[in-house]
Amino acid sequence: MGLIENFQKYFNNRRNSNIVQKTETIYNRNAESVPDFGGSRTTIPKFTDGVGNAFSSLPKRTQRQLGLDERRFNNMSVPDLVDTLIDAHPDVSFALWNFLRIGNCDYNIHVYRVNSKKRYKAAERYLEELIDRLDMPNVYQFEKSRSLKKVINQLILSLITRGAAALEVVLTPDYNDVAFFAPVDPATIEFKYENGRFVPYQGQGRAAISLDIPTFFYEGLDERIDDPYGRSPIISALSMVLFQLQVLNDIKAVVHNQGYPRFDIKIIEEVLLNRMPISIRNNEQEKQKWLRERLDEIIEMYNELEPDDTFVHFDSVEIGMVGGKNGSGGGAMIDPQKLMTAIDNLIMSGLKTLSTILGRRSTGHTESFAKLEIKLYLQGIKAIHDVVSSILSRALTLALNINGKQGIVKFEFCPVEIRTELEQEQFKQIKYLNLAYARDQGWIDQYEAANAAVGHDPVLEEPDWEHLQPIKNKEGQTPKGTVDTNPNAGGNTDESSGS
Repeated sequence: MGLIENFQKYFNNRRNSNIVQKTETIYNRNAESVPDFGGSRTTIPKFTDGVGNAFSSLPKRTQRQLGLDERRFNNMSVPDLVDTLIDAHPDVSFALWNFLRIGNCDYNIHVYRVNSKKRYKAAERYLEELIDRLDMPNVYQFEKSRSLKKVINQLILSLITRGAAALEVVLTPDYNDVAFFAPVDPATIEFKYENGRFVPYQGQGRAAISLDIPTFFYEGLDERIDDPYGRSPIISALSMVLFQLQVLNDIKAVVHNQGYPRFDIKIIEEVLLNRMPISIRNNEQEKQKWLRERLDEIIEMYNELEPDDTFVHFDSVEIGMVGGKNGSGGGAMIDPQKLMTAIDNLIMSGLKTLSTILGRRSTGHTESFAKLEIKLYLQGIKAIHDVVSSILSRALTLALNINGKQGIVKFEFCPVEIRTELEQEQFKQIKYLNLAYARDQGWIDQYEAANAAVGHDPVLEEPDWEHLQPIKNKEGQTPKGTVDTNPNAGGNTDESSGS
């Protein structure tokens, strides 16, 4: 029995699974195979010929493409230059690595009913099934992972390298459900101003495809008022990276020329002239030829010497040293450390990644300074999260509408924590007490308090005052700074009010 038949048998044995049934239904609808780069409107990847057919196999990075050659940089577009430096330059690569590893964190998806703060449980279950279905393998053909976690990683990557993120909600051929979410390279998107609005296109000339469709989403990072393209946070580092490469090449040449001691061989011309035959001495042409021959003989002799050979020569040749560290033999003409430090600081600023994140924390930095740098860095991560959350909230809301459910999806990333588990629990305790106090004062209701505290609706409509007890320390007293959330603690009642 073949591999595909084994998979199909496995799925037939799991017919009671709603997710498997849903996945199989989607695959049956995709009998014509929805393209990886598009759905109802086929988006065009940049390596195709403009019609949708790849003119060759998908290119891979080669050593030649990664060569940091200044002449190659002059012929590259900005997106291609960014992609090349990400693969080849250590600082750019490490900065992107940190953005992706820290940025692609856990998330929460909540659905609320229209014009209501109540959670829409049925819609949330549908989205959970949709996300689980995207993780399922395709048992009929090869298919790259379409996991939502991978989509989020690609959207964050687009925001860092392109300054924008684009996504298409790919529908099934019958337009009755969502097949998958397809990120689109924002570098391939061009906006045109038509009838007072921005209209996105992909491709050039007659091959351009209009993406003026409700299933396409595009968001720029830090957009200007009249510019929808957004800004890449690392684009300002390119000029300093290129300058650094030029400086490194210059330093390489200086080190090669001045950093190592070399022999300085001086040939005493007066001695050679005294030994020159008289018949040649009076002929200028023969004289120069004879001198060049003697010079070539000496050069060839010393070039053939092994490192451990002993120098044996006539007194017509003097041997000295040049280069190296000692004063008599020359030495480094410049100290590149200060120059490289200044360049590194400018690159860190351009990459929006501070010294603590890049592992260049100096001995003069304190722990408080490092924490401040990390907090500033996390604020930058939050700005990227906000754009991704906006796109996915709208895309998932559209997925609900296509499925016949009216709700508002709130996609939110969990905060990135730099505190220890003990510190998190201590702050969580204070948060719960403050929420309970706000609820008891009538500032928020039980639903708001529960969702803010644990992320879901309350189990009880009202607190169970009979069994709710305040937090006590070892001496049986309420710690200073906490709130007694039980108004009936200790059995005391207010007889005048009956409470």
